Amino acid sequence: MSSIEFPRKTINVFVKLATILFFMVHLSSYAVEPYFQVHKADQSEGYGVSVGISDSFFNQREFNWAVSYNYMDNVSINNLEEYSPVWDESDNSFPLNTVDLMLSYRYYPKSYNSFIKTLIFEFQAGVGISLTENKFVFRPEIDTDDVSFSEQGDVNVALGFLVHKKISKQVSMQIGVKHYPEYSEFGDISSVYIGLSYRFGREAGY
Repeated sequence: MSSIEFPRKTINVFVKLATILFFMVHLSSYAVEPYFQVHKADQSEGYGVSVGISDSFFNQREFNWAVSYNYMDNVSINNLEEYSPVWDESDNSFPLNTVDLMLSYRYYPKSYNSFIKTLIFEFQAGVGISLTENKFVFRPEIDTDDVSFSEQGDVNVALGFLVHKKISKQVSMQIGVKHYPEYSEFGDISSVYIGLSYRFGREAGY
């Protein structure tokens, strides 16, 4: 059967990330932008959510950072047959818990069209840090070691693209895609998502 373990050092990861977040917020004299997203993974049963916060760097609205907690459930292992010729036939899907640290560039199109003026295109790159260990435990009668697919503290490249649609001066709808080219031993993982964000205060650049 599969099992998820929460190492004692997880709390230390949260403390370090909170320190980074506080430093980033302190650098900005404007406001932060919390957001919530619902994800659908490229795997048939995979789904998840993200809760995060973002803001501009040095009051330049084009350049932004973001920190988010991400939960993805029912993620399967790619190329499972490579790990053992006698694989347990029980469920092999796992939940993933990560904190993503992202840098991004936002493009604000200039147009006389009222709809296009409400759009913002954002390109993201960063890393996802695993918060938990995922491993497969074999049945006792199978003489082989347990297999670990991700460990707490694993760092994986994360890429993203999203479109913001302004609903009001503070509220925006988000539609985007996130991609991990190689997530530990899971292989590549992608998801599409929809979300909402709310900006507190005045946007940088105005």
